[in-house]
Amino acid sequence: MGKNFAGFVMMIMLAATLTIGCGGGEKKPADSTQAPATQPASQQPAETASASPYSNTVLKLGRIPFTNSSEMVQKHNKFLDYLTKKLGVKQTRLQTASDYAGIMNLLVKGEIDIAWLATMTSVEARNNPDIQLLVKPIRFGTTSYRGIIIARQDSGIKSLKDLKGKKFAWVEKESASGYIFPKSLLLEAGVNPEKDFDEAAFLNKHDAVVLNVLLGKYDAGACYDDARNTLRDKSKKDELILLATTPDISNEPIVVRKSLPPDLIEKIKQALLDLNKKSPDGKEILDDLTDVDGFVPADNKDYDYIEKVQNLLNQHQQKGN
Repeated sequence: MGKNFAGFVMMIMLAATLTIGCGGGEKKPADSTQAPATQPASQQPAETASASPYSNTVLKLGRIPFTNSSEMVQKHNKFLDYLTKKLGVKQTRLQTASDYAGIMNLLVKGEIDIAWLATMTSVEARNNPDIQLLVKPIRFGTTSYRGIIIARQDSGIKSLKDLKGKKFAWVEKESASGYIFPKSLLLEAGVNPEKDFDEAAFLNKHDAVVLNVLLGKYDAGACYDDARNTLRDKSKKDELILLATTPDISNEPIVVRKSLPPDLIEKIKQALLDLNKKSPDGKEILDDLTDVDGFVPADNKDYDYIEKVQNLLNQHQQKGN
């Protein structure tokens, strides 16, 4: 009986040993042998998830100041930050110049990458093989504007030719709708702005032109098409007559230098097209950028009329006025 009992004990001990040996692998911690690739994407390093081929690239945006330098930088900070994040570049910087000739020169030399031009530099840009037009801004729901020439209803002035010998008000010589394009209308009508007016003055603001014509201080004036709406008393608008209106003048283009990588150029264009005031973030970014609502693609033919006007003014200048 002693031998049988001893044998029974030995069998129980052997069975226990075998059970422990077979089951040990299942009790090993599950994460001790997991490879990093099986981790959720959100736990991967941020730079891996958002890797960009241009992460070391610094882009420079050139623009003519429309306010003082410190405010200019402040007004562009959100816009520049948006481009930086959207393009996956290291930084987007603002670089200003005193005139558009300087901006164009920087662009062609490759010292800046993007340029926000003016209406009158659009033709030079589209004709330059080193520059590519990208987009143009939407303002007040449209991508163009017009210049007009106005007079008082009771002035007796019925046509542009009637302006000879009259007093005329301009905005400023750099104004497309308040000088350059209305001037071309006068030239086409046979009126020489340098010789045919009794008096001409530059009042610097569109609303000043409207008000001074309304008050009779000037017989007629040039301004942008919506400037009459700046009158406090809207009924006074009916006291003015519209003598002439320019064709649509396309809003100014944003351009890039063509030596940038083609895929980066496309990214820049798409980033601008994606930006609009329909979203709260987009509105916050664009509110500082001179009444911009968003952007649409720019085409070379958008600036045909501008080139026509430039040619007319150049011919007039060559004739010695």
